[in-house]
Amino acid sequence: MTAPMFRNHPFATRTLVVAIVLSAAQGNAQMGQGVVIPDTPFTKPTGPYGVGTRDYYWVDATRPELFTKDSSDKRHVAVQIWYPADVSLGATPARYVRNPDEFTNPAEFKPVLHVVTNSVLDAPVAKAEGKYPVLLYNHGGGWNRFSATFSVEQLASHGYIVVSVEHPGFSKISTFPDGYRFAGDTLLFKPTGKMKDDAAASWAWLGDVVFIAWMKDATFALDKIEELNRDAASPFAGRLDLDRIGALGWSFGGAAAIELSRSDRRIKAAVDHDGQLFGAVRDIGTGRPFMLLHNTSHPLAGVKPEDVAVMKEAVDQVRGWDRTVKEKSTNDWYDIEIAGTNHGSFSDLMLFFRSAPNQIDPRRAHEIINAYTISFFDQYLRGKPSPLLAAPSPAFPEVKFARKP
Repeated sequence: MTAPMFRNHPFATRTLVVAIVLSAAQGNAQMGQGVVIPDTPFTKPTGPYGVGTRDYYWVDATRPELFTKDSSDKRHVAVQIWYPADVSLGATPARYVRNPDEFTNPAEFKPVLHVVTNSVLDAPVAKAEGKYPVLLYNHGGGWNRFSATFSVEQLASHGYIVVSVEHPGFSKISTFPDGYRFAGDTLLFKPTGKMKDDAAASWAWLGDVVFIAWMKDATFALDKIEELNRDAASPFAGRLDLDRIGALGWSFGGAAAIELSRSDRRIKAAVDHDGQLFGAVRDIGTGRPFMLLHNTSHPLAGVKPEDVAVMKEAVDQVRGWDRTVKEKSTNDWYDIEIAGTNHGSFSDLMLFFRSAPNQIDPRRAHEIINAYTISFFDQYLRGKPSPLLAAPSPAFPEVKFARKP
C-alpha cells in the first residue's frame, strides 16, 4: 500500500514557521511515494509490562471555544491514554486508527487503516505496582494524539501512564462522541505566501492565540487526571502517582511541555522532542529539569533565495531561545542532537514515508529518542540515575550530547 497520507504537510525542520509557510517540497519531496506500509510498523515495546490504551473525550464547560464563532460552543478535548497493563496471551492489538470519521478528512487515514499497534484496547491496569508515574503528552501542531505511538507505547511498557491530549483548532480532530462537530471559523492564520510577512505573523498567531489555548487544554487535562485518580469507577482510581508527573511532546507539543515545567507546579520534569520554544520559559527559564532533542536537517535547505535572509534570522532566533532557556534555568538540563534525523523523525510519520538518503532508519531514530526519554524520566521521576545521562554513549554514536550539571 502506498502512503499519500499527510503528503502536503512539511516537517523538514524544527522551526515551526516553516510548518506554516513553506511547501511540502521542502526537504521531503520523495516522501509518501511508493512506500509499502506493513501491518505492524511499530517496534515491540522493550519494557516489562504489556500496554493498554483507552480513549476519553472531555468537555471544559467553563471555557468557551475560541476558535469558533458560536458563543455557545465549549472547549472539547480528546485524550488517549497508554498505560502498563495485564495483557492476556493472544489478546488482539488495537488498530492505529480506530475511528477515522472523527477527523476532518477521514480519507487521508486510509493508507494506515490496516496498521495495528502493540496496545490492547481497555486492558486492565497492571497490578505489579500500586501507582505509576504520569506523563502528559502533547502532539505536534496540525497532527493528532496518537502520532507518537512509537514513544508512548515504549513509555507505558516501562511503567508510565501516558496521557496524550489532542487540541482542536491545530489538530486533525473535528467530531466528538457527544455529537459536537468542531469547525474552526475564527482566529485563523492565513498565510500570504510572502515569507517576510508570514514569518512574524505566524509566530504571533502561534504564541498569542494557539499556544495559550494549548496551555489551558493541558492544565484542564491535568485537572481531569486528578479526577480520574479520585473517581472510584475509573480504571485508574488510585493508580496515578500525582506526585510524579512529567510532560513531553513533539514540535509545538514539546514547547508546551517545557512551558508547563515552568507554569504548572504539578510538572516535575519535561522533554521536548524537537520543538521550537514558546511561552515565557524561553526568556526566563524553568526550575525543573528538562531535555531538548533536535534533528540535524539543514534549516535552509530548499528555501527560495529571496527568503534565505528571513529564514536565517528566524533560525538564529530559535537557537537563541534555546541558549537562553539553558542559561536562565536553575535545574539540570540535557541537549541531545541526533544525526541523520529530520523533524518528522520524532513522530510515527517517518515510518510511513520514504526516507531521504542522508537519514537514518526511522526505527533507529525511535530507538535513540526512546532511550534518552525513558532514561530522563526514570532519573527524575523514579529516582533511578542513568549512565546514559552522564556522558556521551558509544551505543549511540549518532548523538551529540551536552548537559548541565
